[in-house]
Amino acid sequence: MLSSPAPSNTSDATNEASWIARTADAVIEHARQTGATTLVCASGISPSGDIHLGNLREAMTAHLVAEELLARGLDAIHHHSWDDYDRFRKVPAGVPKQWAEHVGKPLAVVPDPGGEYESYAVRHMTRFVDALARLGVRMREVRQSVAYPAGTYNSQIRVALDRRGEIFDILETFQTEGRHETPVEERRAAYYPYKPYCEVCGKDSTEVTGWDGTTITYTCRCGHAGGHSLADGSRPSGKLVWKVDWPMRWAFEGVQFEPAGEDHHAPNSSFASGRVLIRALYDAQAPSTVVYSFVRPAGGGGKLSSSAGGAATPDAILEILEPPMVRWLYARRLPSNGFTIDLSPSAIVRLYDEWDRYSAKVAGGHASAVEAHLHELCVRTHVGAVEQSARPVSFRLLSALVDLTAGNTAQIARLLREQLAAEGTDRALPETDEALLAELEPRLSNAIRYTESLPESDRTIVRTEFNAQAWNGLDAETRNGIALLVDRMGDDWTLPGLTTTVYAVPKLMAGLPADADPTPELKKQQRAFFKALYQLLVSRDTGPRLPTLLLSLGTDRARTLLTPS
Repeated sequence: MLSSPAPSNTSDATNEASWIARTADAVIEHARQTGATTLVCASGISPSGDIHLGNLREAMTAHLVAEELLARGLDAIHHHSWDDYDRFRKVPAGVPKQWAEHVGKPLAVVPDPGGEYESYAVRHMTRFVDALARLGVRMREVRQSVAYPAGTYNSQIRVALDRRGEIFDILETFQTEGRHETPVEERRAAYYPYKPYCEVCGKDSTEVTGWDGTTITYTCRCGHAGGHSLADGSRPSGKLVWKVDWPMRWAFEGVQFEPAGEDHHAPNSSFASGRVLIRALYDAQAPSTVVYSFVRPAGGGGKLSSSAGGAATPDAILEILEPPMVRWLYARRLPSNGFTIDLSPSAIVRLYDEWDRYSAKVAGGHASAVEAHLHELCVRTHVGAVEQSARPVSFRLLSALVDLTAGNTAQIARLLREQLAAEGTDRALPETDEALLAELEPRLSNAIRYTESLPESDRTIVRTEFNAQAWNGLDAETRNGIALLVDRMGDDWTLPGLTTTVYAVPKLMAGLPADADPTPELKKQQRAFFKALYQLLVSRDTGPRLPTLLLSLGTDRARTLLTPS
């Protein structure tokens, strides 16, 4: 009998289990009912274009549940089907128009437009799998373009063809009444749940003309009439239609869990009919499942679509976010809750801040059992730790340093040492800058790419010469304050020293002691003074923290930009 230890994330009866733990419980119960000893958690994607962050929800949901089962000491597998034997339906955006000649062929034989990969399908599969590796996702992969032509499913296909009338009757009950003009008996007689690929043109523009229990015959729009054997050991060229293919593979692979999008879970959809077909044809039971909602781009109303092109992809988001953060986007939400992907600059910085607060809460022992469990799923899998920075410096600070130094890592290391020392970090800094920079990866590279992607209006461009126009617009009091800052700032050219000086000058300008407590009026005067400094240094009203900005410039350049010649 299948059994398992108690879920690792429930410390007492008052703690609600995560959706991942609850789903794993349901999978275990399903396996008890079916007698399965290996818990196959399945996902499947058709590489019809960019495999986007919406597709990632399919793979990530199966992965997280499989990880939970493995953590409980159970025999679980994440099985992933590449539906690269599906037809190439249309030419996506960004692909040459002449690729229309391949419409109707299997995705696996459509040439790669860039000429870099074995096929169009392999291009998209490779990018996705490489991103999954960084995310800590390991899968048992099956390419349907290999399995079908190898004859892997021949006996299952024969069952479907022998019982095609029964399949038609079952599917008919899931169709909207009055949808077809052709009489039902005529449609039933012509129905075959199998679509051959033509051996001449390679397309699925075929119509089955007969089935004798071993060989299927067809005619093609290209004019060819042919056929092929589905006997054991033969190598056919064709596949079951989707609504039969899916339950067939559930039975063949022994799937115990597979998530599916809300479109597949509608009352008349493929999952509903699949439940009936798997029992009728293969004497098996449909897997346990959860419905996941769509992932949408910020500002967009529709779900992401691979074949539409231009969608946000996992490899693209990993250019800016650390892998555990991407896992967290999916782990923290119920699959049934849709969400938007906001990759705007301010949203990225907020997400880093939120993740760092969450991680600190867990590290400090202040998180609930569920929060701690979800965090563990984000940072570690059964094969080891997920790639993340050993020293997670504030992304807000790191991206500001990258901006100030134009990505000069030597300057970044120098400024960061000053900043961390000023903050009184409780962790010793490495002796060498190389070691410090290594501890910052991959966050440092993310910050560099993030900064490079910013529009020019959001970048900090330090002036190369004194801003006489801005200086002429300042009143005498502000000019005197800037002169006072220039005179004092060289006394302690460190981040703490510059911080003290920069915030003291507006107080001295107001006739107050340097250590006076801030008041609303003083804060207003500080903002006006800082605005003047920013205009002289970067020709903007705001910018990075002034002490950090001055430190990055060095004394000579700072004096040049703040002092009229």
